[in-house]
Amino acid sequence: MLLRWIAAEGRRRARPSRPLARSLSYGRVVDAAARDGELRVFVVAGEVSGDSLASRLMAALRALSPVPVRFAGVGGELMCKEGLQSLFPMEEIAIMGMWELLPHIYSIKRKIEDSANAAMLFQPHAVVTIDSKGFSFRLLKQLKCRSNQKVQSPLHIHYVSPSFWAWKGGESRLSKLHNFVDHMLCILPFEEEICRLNGLPATYVGHPLLDDAIGLNMGTELCSDKSKYQRSCEAFRLEHGLSPG
Repeated sequence: MLLRWIAAEGRRRARPSRPLARSLSYGRVVDAAARDGELRVFVVAGEVSGDSLASRLMAALRALSPVPVRFAGVGGELMCKEGLQSLFPMEEIAIMGMWELLPHIYSIKRKIEDSANAAMLFQPHAVVTIDSKGFSFRLLKQLKCRSNQKVQSPLHIHYVSPSFWAWKGGESRLSKLHNFVDHMLCILPFEEEICRLNGLPATYVGHPLLDDAIGLNMGTELCSDKSKYQRSCEAFRLEHGLSPG
């Protein structure tokens, strides 16, 4: 489903339902990339699961983009295999929980600053953050503040919606994200509607585990069909006295 979304958005020239001021629209991202001769994507993941999602996204973008794609940002081993040179080891921002964060808070703030500086120098057409909302949202906020001084800012996309829907009154917090997130990519089907109802453009792109399961089932079916075909061929040869050669 992610591949279908990328392909569909690549063909669009309309703005999102609620665009941000001075942000590139999907169509203008494609136009700007065509004009520059490359698509520049600044991508950030801070967890192992995000590294996996981002690597798939990078591979899909490279396969579907009509122009060469260049990546910069922060990621893990899988993203580096897709051509990313991470600004620093992803593990340095993979911190969970308040008590674990406190000893590293100044280091994390420095990493956000370093990432923002690198993004501004890279001049991306799109910034994609994957999960890790604590780091990702602070980075996007800083980039939005810096970009407000320019004519246009890159398209800001966050992949994996925060589970605000699981908290009492949490859905209303989604409406504040539109200040620095242009589009949300959701992995659960009901999240898209929740985001849209709270003023945040969103698209359900599917869950990678489900995609893997579907692919595994399809592979099993193909193997089963191949076995049936081989058995049919063997029966035909025996019936007509033909040699395997």
